[in-house]
Amino acid sequence: MSIRKLSNEQPEQMRTKAEQEPVLKGTFASVMLLGAFLAITWAAVFLLFLYRQ
Repeated sequence: MSIRKLSNEQPEQMRTKAEQEPVLKGTFASVMLLGAFLAITWAAVFLLFLYRQ
């Protein structure tokens, strides 16, 4: 039975994994732009529907 030493240091495996994660800022921006395009398109079609009644 082994007792682990308690410390504030992260294990080496966890540190390297966190450093290797990709930056997703571009993905987030693309998704937000796509969402804005869909919302604007939906609103335009809805307003067209209301005006044609």
